[in-house]
Amino acid sequence: MKRLAFMAAFSTAFNAYASADPLCEVARAELERYAQAHEMEVEVRCRAPGGYQPPAAATLQAAPWPRDQVPRGGALTWPVRVVSGNARPYVRQVPLTTVWTAPAWVGTHALQSGAQLQPGDMELQSRRWPEGLAVQPGDIEHPPTGRLRQSLRSGDILSVAALVPNDMLQRGDHVTAVLTEGAVEIRLPAQLLAPARIGERARVQANSRTAALDGRLMDPQTFRVDSE
Repeated sequence: MKRLAFMAAFSTAFNAYASADPLCEVARAELERYAQAHEMEVEVRCRAPGGYQPPAAATLQAAPWPRDQVPRGGALTWPVRVVSGNARPYVRQVPLTTVWTAPAWVGTHALQSGAQLQPGDMELQSRRWPEGLAVQPGDIEHPPTGRLRQSLRSGDILSVAALVPNDMLQRGDHVTAVLTEGAVEIRLPAQLLAPARIGERARVQANSRTAALDGRLMDPQTFRVDSE
């Protein structure tokens, strides 16, 4: 209870600090609108409140959140348009600091790099996202799938960028290179030389050959070498 009371008081003070300046208030309202529309929460404060004050009768208009911009916690500036009487409108860049809270897929135990995600490896939690990490709210109807690009500790947030899609292999992944020479089919163990998706052209290095082989990745285990 004491911890909850402290967090509530901290959040109130945090946002009160942001609203001390009218430009901050307008910018904060826009970020909160965006967060609410996407089932998230955001705490906003000005990093340098004070100084400039818009005219008392001015109309302040915060720029809407860009459609193609993914939120990230930390420092940013937000444009606020100032319209005052017959004067020419102008834009002030408001320096802000944000902290985002959103549903996140979190590791239930440690996983090694290259591990294929299995049911029970992740659970959905409401989390404060680390500064700089793209906030991509998790969806209970669409749990993450794929392989890990790097190891994951228990309790860590799993970002989309940390996953290799199921239809993609990485450099160094093992496949079977299939060569057809006349009526003879030869199968050789090989490794991919660059990331590739299933169905794409790629190159591999067969264990028994010095020259790279060109061909097409047919499935997660099979690489069909070009016929000569």
